[in-house]
Amino acid sequence: METITVQAVYEKGVLKPRKKLNLPEHSLVEIKVKNAKTLNRGAFGSLIGIWENLPASERKEIERSLANVRKRTKARLKKLSGKR
Repeated sequence: METITVQAVYEKGVLKPRKKLNLPEHSLVEIKVKNAKTLNRGAFGSLIGIWENLPASERKEIERSLANVRKRTKARLKKLSGKR
């Protein structure tokens, strides 16, 4: 099984995932608990795991879009720095 990261809320002695998990009923899982308030994830920390449940086609499209943005940004930076 692949490893997934999800946020959960602890209520009345029970961990409740904030989103539906794609697991069969009564699945045995291993849990590693970290307090989300104390994690130092940086500016984009909230995006960790955001793609994990996207279909492969959507993930590829996002990756293509990001690659295009990076390419355009790199070209602009070269232009601004005077390098050609």
